[in-house]
Amino acid sequence: MDVTLLLGIVLIVGLIFGRMFTRVGVPQVVGFIILGVLLGDSVGQVFHRRLIESLAPLTSAALALIGFMVGGELKRSVFGKYGKQFISILLAEGLLAMIVVTLVTFLWTRNMALAILLGALSSATAPAATVDVLWEYRSRGPLTTTILAIVALDDGLALILYGFALAFADVLLNGESFSMKIMLLGPVRDIAGSVLLGGLIGFLLDNALRFISKNEERLVLILGGILLATGIGVQLGLSLILVSMVIGLYLTNIHSDRNAADFDTVKSFSPPILALFFVMIGGRLDLGLLPQMGLLGFLYVLGRTVGKWSGSYLGARFSGAPETVRKYLGFALFSQAGVAIGLALDIDHHFAAGSPAGAQLGQTIINVVTATTFLVQVIGPPSVKFAISKAGEIGRKGPSASGG
Repeated sequence: MDVTLLLGIVLIVGLIFGRMFTRVGVPQVVGFIILGVLLGDSVGQVFHRRLIESLAPLTSAALALIGFMVGGELKRSVFGKYGKQFISILLAEGLLAMIVVTLVTFLWTRNMALAILLGALSSATAPAATVDVLWEYRSRGPLTTTILAIVALDDGLALILYGFALAFADVLLNGESFSMKIMLLGPVRDIAGSVLLGGLIGFLLDNALRFISKNEERLVLILGGILLATGIGVQLGLSLILVSMVIGLYLTNIHSDRNAADFDTVKSFSPPILALFFVMIGGRLDLGLLPQMGLLGFLYVLGRTVGKWSGSYLGARFSGAPETVRKYLGFALFSQAGVAIGLALDIDHHFAAGSPAGAQLGQTIINVVTATTFLVQVIGPPSVKFAISKAGEIGRKGPSASGG
């Protein structure tokens, strides 16, 4: 089928699926993902993996738009008021997820290299589906603000934990010397590079936008800047979410008075791209892996859920966060996708040319992360809706989500 024709059909049918799921109280993103599964290799074999891989730039653009919009919500006033709370929760939920998954995986497999790598991957949280639910239900309030901050910052923490875990696994599998420099070099490079690139593009955009008044032209320039940063980030192997988030942070904090309306303009442009993005996520999910997941996959999901929920509760309690944040934040941190899968592929590539044990470890991690991603991607969005509903933040009037 012609790709243009297929994309047109996917958008129209995706809208129908989204509305069907919304009618029964399920976030529309679940409908997009289910449609992708039905069209993907697991069922219909129409939206096949080769086609999805050829549309990789669209995936990158969608992630960049999400990062940009999340960055736009993180105003200086929010960090001034909630900064310590965010850091406390981030460290608690990320580290506890890693610790719990590492522990239960090691007790079952007695393989510390496998356990610590799965633990590191479990700390990552996918922002895309979570943020889409917040937008769909126009959620505002302290819980929404905290969710946006945590899913935005989780990427950076996951990269740091992954650097430590990979270096430790190398020692166990290949007998390499334990080096703090190796553990820190990669993550620090990725995070610093992402911040520097995002800051540079944000600075250039902010100064260029001073001379443009038409909304249409401002949209073109901003999208061009985001895509430029995305392309450079891909070439340098940086985190697209972090790069674009820093661009949004810059524009919303340096001259918020003249840039605030631009975020609404970009947001109004993004729904078709995000719909295709979530359908492609569904198309990538391999239902055949679910039976292979076994007890290891179940332990991974269970350990990650317990770690994220208990960590977010303890971090929120120790930092004096509102009761709604303490009670419901954990429900909004289930989703897992791009970062975890990307790191799993990196593990497989890293150990593929090594010992048979390393090659087997890489394949096991890919199977576990891919199979469990399907479960948490479907469970995650309804859980986010449950959290913001119980917190009373759905459709609240007032300032943006970042206004508390």
